[in-house]
Amino acid sequence: MRPRGPKVRASSAWAARAAGVALMLAAASAAAAADANDARILMQPEPGAAYVHGRYYLIPQPYATVKRDIEQGFAATAALRGFQPRDDTAPLSGMEFYWVQVGARHLPALRQALAAQAGAQAASVLDQALKTGAITREENTAFRDAIASQQDYADDTLKSVPFVAQPIARWSFQRTQGKSRAQQIDYGTVMDLSSLVDTPPLTLVWYGGTAATVTRQFKLMSCMVGVTCFPDPHIERDTHAAEHLDPALERYLDALASRMQALPPASAGHIMQAYFDAYAHGRPLPASSTLQASALTPTSLPGIALPADEAELRRYDNADWRLLALPDGSLLASGAATHRYVTQGDGVQRQAVSGLNGARGLKIAPDGQVWSLSTDEHGAPRLQAWRPGGKPVAYAPAPGMQTWRVSNWTIRAGGGVALRLDDQLYTLTPQGPWSQHTWDAKPRSAASDAVEHALPWIHSPAIHFGDGLFWAADRDGYGIDPDTARVSRSIKTSTGKLFFGSHAGGWALAPATDAEGAQIFRIIDPASGLPRFDLATPAANYTSSVARSAHGRLLAISGGESAVTVIDMKSGQIALNLRVSDSHAVSAMAFSWNGDKLWIHARAQGNGPPSELTTWDVPAGLIDGAEGRNIPDQLRCGYSMECK
Repeated sequence: MRPRGPKVRASSAWAARAAGVALMLAAASAAAAADANDARILMQPEPGAAYVHGRYYLIPQPYATVKRDIEQGFAATAALRGFQPRDDTAPLSGMEFYWVQVGARHLPALRQALAAQAGAQAASVLDQALKTGAITREENTAFRDAIASQQDYADDTLKSVPFVAQPIARWSFQRTQGKSRAQQIDYGTVMDLSSLVDTPPLTLVWYGGTAATVTRQFKLMSCMVGVTCFPDPHIERDTHAAEHLDPALERYLDALASRMQALPPASAGHIMQAYFDAYAHGRPLPASSTLQASALTPTSLPGIALPADEAELRRYDNADWRLLALPDGSLLASGAATHRYVTQGDGVQRQAVSGLNGARGLKIAPDGQVWSLSTDEHGAPRLQAWRPGGKPVAYAPAPGMQTWRVSNWTIRAGGGVALRLDDQLYTLTPQGPWSQHTWDAKPRSAASDAVEHALPWIHSPAIHFGDGLFWAADRDGYGIDPDTARVSRSIKTSTGKLFFGSHAGGWALAPATDAEGAQIFRIIDPASGLPRFDLATPAANYTSSVARSAHGRLLAISGGESAVTVIDMKSGQIALNLRVSDSHAVSAMAFSWNGDKLWIHARAQGNGPPSELTTWDVPAGLIDGAEGRNIPDQLRCGYSMECK
């Protein structure tokens, strides 16, 4: 949840002149003010105006005393004349959003009242979401705990707490000097903070200044971007604004602060910590460390040449074809034609699999049952089940199903498949027939809105765990059971765009960027939601595929045309830094069921040599074989959106 503000509506002639100026200054990152020793905060020069940076002092003197001193100083000092005073006394709820948080930080009674009101408003929503299966019991508890400790509050919550409605004494001053083309705008505020802290009296003095220069240039033409230019004589105005303090005002208020023994910056920053926390809230959490693929010397492995037509059967721009490992150690690849690859000595034999041609995807169940998804002549899903040595068994689609609407599909935990078409969930057991359930997203959305001020929005449209659930994330990750259309499992996350993971391995993967803007991967712990580490690898650019071993011990990522990085997820170390030949690019990968091999399918680039199949023999200490429902899994990326 990002702080509310800065606001851009101006409510007076001064605000209208300064609106553009204020916006430029407020655009400066609030992170610069997040240091408790930086005596600058964002405030509104007048009600409704945009937030701008200004210096501040906290003075342990009564509000009336400080205000009277400033009024007398302005009257007695020639360089300070011309300021227009204004009484901005108003309820706390009508001032900058963070003042409520400052008060709640120091006043336990206010904090408890806000928490109680926010909890009461959310209670019925969360009760309904739990009843309808939109959230899990764990989420219900976590959401209520988050509300009890939240630092920001909805307007409806604030209006219901009497303390927030009480008037706070506030007096402001402002002055504009110069002509229309060059102006110095000075402003300041005196505010009584005594009721917001546990050690009154305390008065805030905040002030700032802006130097604005307007240039005018006569133009004969106007242009519409990407369209054309046309005759239009006019004067074009450009405003340049920079923060600039009036020296006389600065000297006087500095002397005032010294004379009245203003708190040191560190002490003032401690009192204002809720302000700094408000502007830091929602920033990405830093990863504990960054794992560099380059820490391991790049290596290369010989590839086995595949038939010359391989590049056409599994084209680079075909996002639908899939590669998966079979329990007997062979491989299955879909595409224009589906083939099985069987090792023979140092080579590979490619065997045609009739009846599965044109499959959009392949998935395999823990019992070895392969399912393919394709399209029939009417555009409806065409599902087939197949085992090595047997013939495909076709299943008719449910009425009204259309392949183009299938947003996700998975192997059911109890066998068979489940398809998601928007909010319609279809399930099919090997015995048939189809069952249909409707996922009602409204209670989930309402629960998410109820914790808007307590938890950040962390969106992931689809997370592939291979556990038979349809996963996504909003405030945290949730898995929808296609057999009940209810959320049956949840995870924590502080990272968006998660797309692949392993429950057994205790990790989930998301694309991210580092501090310099470079593409990386972030690996999180689903139990805590916190980052485990970041991964810097060439495969983060143009990622083509990801694959994991049965229990998630090993994670392989390919991309950057020819790079393959394998990570030991248990130790957090690089296990392989592979480069295929420059004439090839990795298309797909799969770990064997025994956990002893990683298969890498690499296509020829351009008119280069034939496509290749490369095998990496997993070191004995890293072998992760299939067991029960824990089997290898993989995704193809490339032109698809599964890894975005």
